Amino acid sequence: MKKIFVTGANGLLGTNLVLQLLEQGYEVKALVRRKENFVYPQLDGVELVEGDLSDVHRLKTQMKHCDVAVHIAALARHHLLRIEDYVPANVQGTRNVIDACLHSGTGRLVYVGTANTFGFGDLQDLGNEQKPMRPPVSRSLYARSKKMAQDLVDAAARDLHVTTISPTFMIGPHDTKPSSGRMVLAVAGKRMAFYPPGGKNFVHVGDVARAIIRSFDLRPSGEKFIIAHENMTYKEFFRLVAEEYGRKTLLIPLPRPILSVVGWGGDLVRKAGVPTQVSSVNLKILGIYNYYDNRKAREMLGLAFTPVRQAVREAIDYFRKTGKLA
Repeated sequence: MKKIFVTGANGLLGTNLVLQLLEQGYEVKALVRRKENFVYPQLDGVELVEGDLSDVHRLKTQMKHCDVAVHIAALARHHLLRIEDYVPANVQGTRNVIDACLHSGTGRLVYVGTANTFGFGDLQDLGNEQKPMRPPVSRSLYARSKKMAQDLVDAAARDLHVTTISPTFMIGPHDTKPSSGRMVLAVAGKRMAFYPPGGKNFVHVGDVARAIIRSFDLRPSGEKFIIAHENMTYKEFFRLVAEEYGRKTLLIPLPRPILSVVGWGGDLVRKAGVPTQVSSVNLKILGIYNYYDNRKAREMLGLAFTPVRQAVREAIDYFRKTGKLA
C-alpha cells in the first residue's frame, strides 16, 4: 500500500483526488490549513495535517515515509495586483515542496499545473503540450506565476521523478468554496445570464484525479500532460447548465467592445490600488477560444473522458445537497 502526500486537499481537485485514492486502497496524508475546513474530516485512511507551503521544515517532516507527493495547492485568484503577490504560494511554495521531496526520501512528485502554461488554440489548431504560452493568457499574473513554478518543476526532473498534470477548467462535485463551480451557479436557476464571446475547454474533475493516480506508475521523469476534454463556447456551456438545471435561462451576449471598455475601467481601478479581477487582460481572455487537445493523455495515460454534461449534472446535484442551489 502506497502512502500519498497531498497539498491543497480541501479544494475541488484535492477532495476528489483524496476520495479516489481511498477507493483504490491508498493511504493519504493531506495538508490543509485547517482540519475543520476539510469536508470529510472523519474519513478512514486519511491523516489530516495542518500547515501551509511556507514551512519547508514541516513539509520535510510530514513527507517522510510517503511514496508520492501530489502538489495541488496554489493561489488561483485573479484579483491580485502584482506578480509578487502570487510568488509566495505558487512559486516559493512549489520550491519548498520540491526541496521537501528531495530531503524526505519521497521519490516521486506529481505537480498539478494549468493548461494555461501551454499555448491555446482554436478548433482548427488545438493547443497542446508542445506549444508555448501566448497572449493574452501569457499576460495573466496567475498564469505567469504558474509558469514560473512549472520551470522549477522541469528543472527538478533531473534529480527527482516528476510528472506534471495540467488540467483545463474543471467541473464536478465537492466544490466546497466554490471555485470553478461559480460558473455553474452563475447560470443555474437564473432568469438571465450574460455570456462572453469566447470559449474554453472543460473537463470533469474526476478525470483529472484519475490522471494523477495513473501517472504514479509512469517511468520517464519530466512528462507533462494537458488533461482536457470538451471545447465549448461559453454560450454552449451556459445552455448546457440551464438544461441540466431544468429551467430556461435567457442568455445574453456580451460584445467584445463592451468587455474592452469594462476592462479598461478595471485597469484604472487596479492602478489606484484596489484589488479586482476586472482587467483588460482578464476580460480579453474571455474573448478568445482557449481550446486544447487531450491526445497525449489518452495515449500515454489511457484515459477515457467523462462527458462535461455529466460533470455539470454532478456539480448541480452537489450544490443542491449543500444548499447552494434550490
